[in-house]
Amino acid sequence: MKNLLIFCLLALTPVTFAKADLRIAVIDLGKAFDQYYVTKDARSKLNEKHDQYQKELQDMISDYEHMSQEVDALGKAAQDPTLAPSAKDDKTKAFEEKKQELFAQKNKIEERKNELDKELSDEMLRRHKEILDQITQVIDTYSGPAGYDIVIDTSSVTPTSGVSIILYKSSKLIDITADIISKLNASAPTASGTGSPATPAAPSGAAQ
Repeated sequence: MKNLLIFCLLALTPVTFAKADLRIAVIDLGKAFDQYYVTKDARSKLNEKHDQYQKELQDMISDYEHMSQEVDALGKAAQDPTLAPSAKDDKTKAFEEKKQELFAQKNKIEERKNELDKELSDEMLRRHKEILDQITQVIDTYSGPAGYDIVIDTSSVTPTSGVSIILYKSSKLIDITADIISKLNASAPTASGTGSPATPAAPSGAAQ
């Protein structure tokens, strides 16, 4: 009886969908993400912050390299055979202290790099989610009044194999990508403050 019930449900499924007369649209979410002016602005700010972090780390590395040269010089001075025992002890003590400073500086660089990497990564993830939420909201607001029952993202891939989830789509399906991009960029700031929006930069990556 149970198997018969399942068979009947499966047999009726195509009829149910056919009667529903679903309207399906598709969108390339990766393209919409890339061409959204907010995405470009976020990427620009993240790149600026990345450059600032790189400069900070490079300054710390320069200090480390200078300190390393001092350690080498103190080490050579401590090995001078002409030094009196007391002077040799002083040089050796200074060498060991500077070596500890060098070691501490190395750890400081590694810790700071990890901090900056995490901060940048967290901000990237946060901004990525915020932008996707904004795009999803626009899609939702657009699709209902337009009469669509389902909107499918053609840029989605399977998490395991990386293969596109949509293996085939009919040319009859309506692609709303251009419409959504237009709505997303309707409030974009202009190049001069008035007139038409500034020319978008070339896409640099897709939403995941």
